[in-house]
Amino acid sequence: MRKHSKTENGQLQMKADRLLQQVFTKLFPHCEMCGQPVSCAHHFIEKSKSNILRYDFKNLVPVCQSCHTKFHNKFGFSKGTYDIIDALIRKRGKKWLDYIEKTRHKLIKTDKVWYNAIINSLEKEINEKTI
Repeated sequence: MRKHSKTENGQLQMKADRLLQQVFTKLFPHCEMCGQPVSCAHHFIEKSKSNILRYDFKNLVPVCQSCHTKFHNKFGFSKGTYDIIDALIRKRGKKWLDYIEKTRHKLIKTDKVWYNAIINSLEKEINEKTI
C-alpha cells in the first residue's frame, strides 16, 4: 500500500525516496550479499531513525528480495538475520560501521530546500548515468 502525504515536505520526501531507489538499483544491479538481481536498496539504519543517513549511499545495501527479508527479520528469532548483518559488517569493515554509527546521530533540518537539493542531486545522477 502506498503512503500519501498532503504536506509539501511529505510529497518531496516520497519523490526523493522513489528517485533514490531508482538510482541506487541501477548503479548496483546485484545483491551485495548473494549476487542475485537486486530488488531494492535496503537502509542499514532505518529511515525513521536517521534523516541524515536516509539518502546516504553508504547506508544503503543493494539486496535481492530474499536477503531483504533476512534483514527485516532482525526483531524475530531468525538466525539468518544476525548472520546477514554480521556478514555485511565483516564485508564493509569497521571503518564503515564507525562512519554509520558516528553519522546516524547528527541532526539536520529536513525542509523543502533540503529535499529539493536531494532530488536535484538524484536527478543529476540519472541524467549523467542515462538510467
